[in-house]
Amino acid sequence: MRTARASACLLMLLCIIACGGSGQGAADGPGIDAGADTSSTPGGGNDASSPSGPDGSTGDGSASSPTSDGASSSSHPDGSTSTKDAGAVAGLHIDLSQTSVSGFSSGGFMAVQFGVAFSSIVEGIGAFAGGPFGCSQGSVATAGTSCADASAAPDATPLIAATKSLYASGAIDDPANLASARVFLFGGADDATVSPPVVDATQAYFEGFMPAASIQYVSRRAGTAHVLPTLSYGASCDSSDAPWLGDCGYDGAGTALAQIYGTLAKASSAATGTIVTIPQGNFISDPASHSLDANAYAYVPKSCANGETCRVHVVFHGCEMGQSVIGSVFYLHAGYNEWADTNHIVVLYPQAISSNSEGNPYGCWDFWGYDSSAYDTKSAPQMAVTRAMIGSLAGVPWDAGASDQ
Repeated sequence: MRTARASACLLMLLCIIACGGSGQGAADGPGIDAGADTSSTPGGGNDASSPSGPDGSTGDGSASSPTSDGASSSSHPDGSTSTKDAGAVAGLHIDLSQTSVSGFSSGGFMAVQFGVAFSSIVEGIGAFAGGPFGCSQGSVATAGTSCADASAAPDATPLIAATKSLYASGAIDDPANLASARVFLFGGADDATVSPPVVDATQAYFEGFMPAASIQYVSRRAGTAHVLPTLSYGASCDSSDAPWLGDCGYDGAGTALAQIYGTLAKASSAATGTIVTIPQGNFISDPASHSLDANAYAYVPKSCANGETCRVHVVFHGCEMGQSVIGSVFYLHAGYNEWADTNHIVVLYPQAISSNSEGNPYGCWDFWGYDSSAYDTKSAPQMAVTRAMIGSLAGVPWDAGASDQ
């Protein structure tokens, strides 16, 4: 979003995030030119070099207008995939122990939040412009200052202690599980919405639970504003503007997935799987009252639909990036589906919506308590719905009273 809007609404992070120290310095690798050779595959390890992405463009080069993605089978504007009802996911073979999560902006905060709370099943976490677990401490004022445009990194020490306390109360999984997890963090040098010191704090937070070598931090990438970086789709990389996918010559999705899962097979040149709708109302009554859209979406590769064992990667969009605002743009063009095609990954895209009555006019994810004072626990509505959808994909029902430990 434009700088003027951010300035006018600094009171609330939900507006700031909608706009669009312990770090390892400029760890950014060379990235990938949109026309570069893509014959190599991303490897594991913890360097910050960008993996090769799909051949050619990750999209059709222009943002599509919101589309009607109902339950009937239909083609999307770019012809890349079709939408079917949720019955299309029946019979998937999902290994829950290989679940992972990532997100951008408010979705980056949510990805960290979800990955920590459900650490017993989450093996990797990616956060683009995302802050540490519990950063807001339940305060919108804190969310809008030290968790956003912070001149100095938030202090991770009390957040680490608070995490341990939540586990002691039974509200989240044992954070000791994080010792075997892998984390990818990304921050742009020109990001004035979630500034680099906030992402530094996310690194410091995770270092309280895991070896530093398990964290790949692309810090202060030059020429990158508040955007989720893609190889060639979206607005200018150095401009925080809708749809907040940045044409950066950098495969953010592929890099994050490679850090989480290790060496990946080369991405497909175009997504060939199927987008299925998943009614979020199947998992909570009146989803709109919790700033949840009627439907979430999942990308199902042909290999997974054909019964091969797959894993689930959850991607949380940023504010003003849900289907209700930009249609299918995010879940078709964020860059994950092409990698999912060739690496046995079902990609789940939960969907948030705006709700003035809930104090969320820009469709952000709840990481400061607008919907629930227990926003960062497993029982929080948005958290529980996402976990239940993962269970549904795996054919293993889950409810907020269940334990994954």
